[in-house]
Amino acid sequence: MSELLVRDRWYALIVAGPSGSGKSVVAEEIARELSLPVIDADDYHSREAVERMKSGTPLTDDYRQNWAERILGGMIAWRRRGESVVIACSCIRRRTRDRFRTYVNEARIVGGQVVIAWLDVSPDLLKARLLNREEQHTHFFPASLLPSQLGSVEKPDPATEPGVVNVEVRTDPPDVVARRVWESVPALHPFVSRV
Repeated sequence: MSELLVRDRWYALIVAGPSGSGKSVVAEEIARELSLPVIDADDYHSREAVERMKSGTPLTDDYRQNWAERILGGMIAWRRRGESVVIACSCIRRRTRDRFRTYVNEARIVGGQVVIAWLDVSPDLLKARLLNREEQHTHFFPASLLPSQLGSVEKPDPATEPGVVNVEVRTDPPDVVARRVWESVPALHPFVSRV
């Protein structure tokens, strides 16, 4: 990912996947390499939503949709500053992913685009990571909510959903996954070229 990148249009690259997929650290890795701001969607949850999750209560689609609108507000703020952005967001529902994509059309951003890189992680690895986070007290999302979240996942299919790429995640470190995301994305977005 050390190649010089030429960016000539606004875009948002969303690194998505269930809790424990590593999307936050991968998004930070990519944003650092591209010198772009990063939005961590966890920072946009309402206090009520965080408390629900801490107590082991799954979020409803209404919570998720309101959350998505707040994240859009962050996207808009960066776009007004002329900055493309990298976002870490679960995007487990297609309607959420569609909402991010339709923003580009609503805002009449000529040539702008939203690209979603879905981190495909096995349930066993997700569970191990979440249990480790619980033990370390580093995140509010409990491992007990994983089955509910996986039951709500509408995994994107690049054949039927525009602007999506699926990236397999094994036990690779974040920089390796970030490179895999980046290698998968250029075919999807003409606004970045390697020179």
